[in-house]
Amino acid sequence: MIFKDLYDALVELLDEKDNRKDLEACGASVHQLFQSTLDTKDTSDTKELLYKANALIDYCNEQILLYHFKDVPVHWRRMMMDAGLLVTLIQLSSVDTDFQVAEAQVQKIISDLDTCCVVSGSPGPDRRFMSNIVLDQLQIWLTDHRTTKERNYKKSKVAREEICVTLNYPIQRLSEPPSFEWFLNHCNQDIPTPFIIPKGAINHWPACNEHPWSSLDYLLSVAGDRVVPVEIGSQYTDSNWGQKMMRFSDFVNDHIENKEGKPAYLAQHDIFYQIPRLEKDVIVLDYCYIEPNLTKLYPCRTKDVIKNAWFGPKGTISPLHQDPYHNLLVQVVGSKYLKLISPQQSEFVYPRTGLMTNTSEVDVDNPDYEKYPRFKQVDYIECILQQAKVVALC
Repeated sequence: MIFKDLYDALVELLDEKDNRKDLEACGASVHQLFQSTLDTKDTSDTKELLYKANALIDYCNEQILLYHFKDVPVHWRRMMMDAGLLVTLIQLSSVDTDFQVAEAQVQKIISDLDTCCVVSGSPGPDRRFMSNIVLDQLQIWLTDHRTTKERNYKKSKVAREEICVTLNYPIQRLSEPPSFEWFLNHCNQDIPTPFIIPKGAINHWPACNEHPWSSLDYLLSVAGDRVVPVEIGSQYTDSNWGQKMMRFSDFVNDHIENKEGKPAYLAQHDIFYQIPRLEKDVIVLDYCYIEPNLTKLYPCRTKDVIKNAWFGPKGTISPLHQDPYHNLLVQVVGSKYLKLISPQQSEFVYPRTGLMTNTSEVDVDNPDYEKYPRFKQVDYIECILQQAKVVALC
């Protein structure tokens, strides 16, 4: 039985005391509460055990919120992660045999563990590895036990609405994918210019074939019950913008399929780190492995290729901003309008102060020229990036 196997695996992981030494830094009372809850898992009432384990998570969350995330002492993130695994272990011990009851129980397990993983960053020996196994197996179990009567996902596709915009200054479109050498030489120009790579560069991706991201059936089978942080609002510079943790299926139902729903965006979150099964659907293009010359615009290189995915309905907007790296933007499903401004014109776009210095104050769609007069001098290029095409944002 899947629940018994996962329970046993978590017991084995958490019983390794040598891998929990750093939890002692949380203080004697906190550490003792964790240890006593773990030690009495087979003899105490489930409700009481969950109360204690959840109290640990709440306390860790309070401590974490006292710091900027990068400054949080690792022992609080570690304790939250292990307390989350402890809650999962306790919940797995009492899953009902009736699917009608078990479905909600398993959804709760996924929600609790996902939230702990996202907030803590899943630190600790084998913690992320084991969490991924648990979450993946539980999602597969739910998907396999649901019937098509509940919802015919196979006929449900991601809506593809055409963008109707007249392009006055179109980005260069290549007739075929460039060679590796050409791409490197292009990026090594003083000011490399963007260009669009035509269809063909990603035709071999599973996301375009056997695991089609155009199919809501597939996406929901992989991640329907997973809990993800979603941005609510059309763009992150809006005053009413916010973030909310929600089940992926609720995000799809309320914001992708519901055309009247509030704009929402699954962005600014490493979904591939959280759900590795989705990461396997994309294959890093060879172009990402070039090592271009360092310049004032691109003063450093990353150790590994940075991969991100965004998912949103019509009406979601990324404000004018600058990234510190060379970028390839791939449109797997649907289309997106892009307006690009050379970094040589940074003085004309009014960068924000504070934490968002890489983001412009100007609303590009409706610029206030009285407030931002220099923006009139900006030159730009633009495109509609269509499905299965790639734009090099050099």
